[in-house]
Amino acid sequence: MSSEYDNIPTLTSIRSYYRLDNEFVNQGNYEKCSKYDKDSREYSKPYLLCLRLTGNLNNYEKLEFFDKLNMHKCIYLNLWAYNQLSNFEEEEHSDIRGLIIDNWRESGKFEACSNTQFISYLSKSEDYLKAKRLYDYALNYAKLYLYHEKSSIGCTPKDELYIEKSRTLYNDIKTECEDSRNQWRSYCAAYREIQNFYPHPQLLNLQCKSKVPDVYPHTGKAGQYQEQEDTEPEGDRATHSPEQAQPTLEGELSESSSSGSHKAAATALPILGFLSIGFILHKFTGLGSMARNFLRGRINGMNSHDELTNELLESTYDDQALPGITETYIGYQAT
Repeated sequence: MSSEYDNIPTLTSIRSYYRLDNEFVNQGNYEKCSKYDKDSREYSKPYLLCLRLTGNLNNYEKLEFFDKLNMHKCIYLNLWAYNQLSNFEEEEHSDIRGLIIDNWRESGKFEACSNTQFISYLSKSEDYLKAKRLYDYALNYAKLYLYHEKSSIGCTPKDELYIEKSRTLYNDIKTECEDSRNQWRSYCAAYREIQNFYPHPQLLNLQCKSKVPDVYPHTGKAGQYQEQEDTEPEGDRATHSPEQAQPTLEGELSESSSSGSHKAAATALPILGFLSIGFILHKFTGLGSMARNFLRGRINGMNSHDELTNELLESTYDDQALPGITETYIGYQAT
């Protein structure tokens, strides 16, 4: 499978891992993490990882950005932790494993969320990758279903490829896990766990009812997933104290984020039928308020569509809550 097929900024998984990177980094344990800050000129990668990890653990109860799977957030915190480890050089892995395991154990949140899954992923990175992509598909399913099947919003080629690859992965894992010799593999454990919230074959039924191009011939403009180079200047790095580090730390995040930084030019998709008219699709842009006003006018009196419309509006609010995802997108595909 292509390593890039799941590199779509609007996926729930991408947005969730982005928030794990950034949401509580300023609430990490500066005292404990200071021992990893070896370079006075800039924040080291281990130091930032420590702040992110301790910030997330300190605020574990507030990690409420996993859509319909919030009750399974511990799974995704473990996946995120291993992804962080994978972004370090091989010779650094021993120290980074210790950083993650030690700070997790000392966080006081071990009973609420243990790092057992993280430790299980250490045995084979290929198994972790399959488990992560399967869990990510389960996390992404709700919005994909809402947009592309329930409301018939058109799929871009990247949407369609992601759904196709994810369904293929699901089927392949299902077949492999029927062999008792594979029961111990982490992706088989993931498959069994997913059955608890999306029983087979629900994840296989997702389809694109219509399609739209990535590039519109009449304008020559790219669709919502066009990437461009990061041109924002870095923040100053003058101090590392908790009080002074907070405003400058944000300038480090896009550069040092565990998956690298990209820009995405967010544009709208063309009009597709009544429900997909206009600015529903502008969930990918900064025109959220216009989209909501337009929708409310068009659906007035259409009681049969109330439930779907409410879901779409709620999803639009969710997307507007993190404008930085589309404007300063951090690619967080599985690696």
